[in-house]
Amino acid sequence: MNKLFDVEELPEKNSKSNEWYTPHIYIEAARAVMGAIDLDPASCELANRTVKAARYYTKEDNGLEQPLYGRVWCNPPYGKLSNKSMLEVWVMKLIREYESGNVEQAILLATTNTEAPWFAHIWDYPLCFVDHEVRFLSPQGIRKCHLFGTTISYLGPNISSFVEHFTEFGPVVTPDGVHRRPAPVQQPTLWDKEISI
Repeated sequence: MNKLFDVEELPEKNSKSNEWYTPHIYIEAARAVMGAIDLDPASCELANRTVKAARYYTKEDNGLEQPLYGRVWCNPPYGKLSNKSMLEVWVMKLIREYESGNVEQAILLATTNTEAPWFAHIWDYPLCFVDHEVRFLSPQGIRKCHLFGTTISYLGPNISSFVEHFTEFGPVVTPDGVHRRPAPVQQPTLWDKEISI
C-alpha cells in the first residue's frame, strides 16, 4: 500500500488526465473537522478508497447535475467546460448548495490561483494556503502539485476545528486573522549554554 493513499502504488507517469486523487492526510483532516464525509461529488471508485465517502458521484453520474447534501469533500476536476473553467463551475455550485442549506459543511481543495474570477468567491470562507507541494495520485501514478499551489477552503460552522486541523498544512486565513501552527520550541543544547569551569 502507498503510505500517502489507501491504494496500491502505481508507476509514476505524467498525463493530461483530470483524475488527481487527494492524499489521505488531507482527507483525514477534513473528516476530523466535519465528523464524516457524506458525499464526494467528483470522484471514482479508486479515489473513494481514500476518501471513504458514504456516497460519491462519478464522471458518468455528473455531480454538477446531482444534488449536493450533508458533509461534502470536493476535489473537483479542472480544465474547461463549454469554454468555462470547470473549477469555477464547481465552486459556484458548492457555494450555492451550502448557502441554500443543502450542504451542512464542505471542504474544497483547489488551486491557489488568486487571480482567477472564481477565487473571489472563496475569500468569504476560511482558507488554508498549503505551504508545501501536494503530491496527488492519478490512474497513471503520482504527480506533483498544481501549477499555482493548493488552497483548501471550508464552508461550515466549525471554523476553530478547521484552524486546528489545517494549520498543520499551512497558514489559515479567517475573518479574525491569519492562524499559523506555533513553531516548535528548540531545546537548548550544550553548545547553546555557557560552560563555566
